[in-house]
Amino acid sequence: MALSSIATIGSFDFATQANSSSQANFVSDFANIIRNNIGETNGLLNKADQISTDFSINKTADLHEVMIAVEEAGMALNYTMQVRNKVIEGYQELMRMQI
Repeated sequence: MALSSIATIGSFDFATQANSSSQANFVSDFANIIRNNIGETNGLLNKADQISTDFSINKTADLHEVMIAVEEAGMALNYTMQVRNKVIEGYQELMRMQI
């Protein structure tokens, strides 16, 4: 899993998010980060599936490559699920707030 998405989140400056146009940019940037993360996860899952299939039909004889690809895909999926859980938890917290 590429760590570029994580680095992008860490470099975002929340202090400059004062007006509505920059808030719209923040939402757009956040959506792009999530979309890219899901795309990378999907790519890793597809790669692991393809390598596993190749190994099962004796197209590839390197078990280490298969195990690394499967583990990368599992870690990426776990990371994506944790991000999803935190987003849902934040949404639920906002819905519990009284106005």
